[in-house]
Amino acid sequence: MNIADLYSTRIQKTFDEDQAEILSILQAHPKQVLKLINYYMGMPLSYPATIAQIDRGVVDLDVQAQQAFTIEHSRSTFIRSTIFKYDVFAMAQYVNVRKQAATFVKFSYVEIMAERRNFLRLQLEPSPETVIESPLGVIDGRVCDISLSGLNIMIDTYCPLEKGSEMPIRFTLTTIEQGQDLNVNIPAILYSISGDAPPYNYAFAISPDTLLERQLSHFIFQRQIEIIREIKDAVDV
Repeated sequence: MNIADLYSTRIQKTFDEDQAEILSILQAHPKQVLKLINYYMGMPLSYPATIAQIDRGVVDLDVQAQQAFTIEHSRSTFIRSTIFKYDVFAMAQYVNVRKQAATFVKFSYVEIMAERRNFLRLQLEPSPETVIESPLGVIDGRVCDISLSGLNIMIDTYCPLEKGSEMPIRFTLTTIEQGQDLNVNIPAILYSISGDAPPYNYAFAISPDTLLERQLSHFIFQRQIEIIREIKDAVDV
């Protein structure tokens, strides 16, 4: 998942001026408990963090182990607090999961666009092989993430499909917890195509019927359990 897809910048003056303002606010509230937000495999994870030290544009935070794990993977975090007028995005310079510590630089105001979504979108690993029955013929791809309203498919060869066109998509979902396959065959509407080099990302909107929606909801719930377990196992080592 591209971290840039999760947020939109909200520059108030200039990047440097906004960063200076953010740092001055943090320095003025050294005891303020901050809320950190990260997305791991598409699932939001949020724990409190406290300021350990601020020095020359570098902020050291004491964080929870689970949060440190997700920060280590994205090399960034979102910071939310009543002391800020917008959420803040920061790049991670240093992360230590065992010591539950992280150091951040390059602060900017943002809006977390992922929170606007109506449904949780989770990444799939491994990515299921997919067949798209398009007007140009059968196209093979891989589903990289899914929600109850859409999915993204990675395709190695660019195909000039028309946006807004509807086409059937077939793939199989398997949960580790249940070990059972869910065969999905659903009409989907092409929403967008992105990427300057292969693989290209094809975003589709879907409207599952009642039965499939229930099945997908159960799958997504089980996938969340798998992700939580993965994080827990990683930090408990």
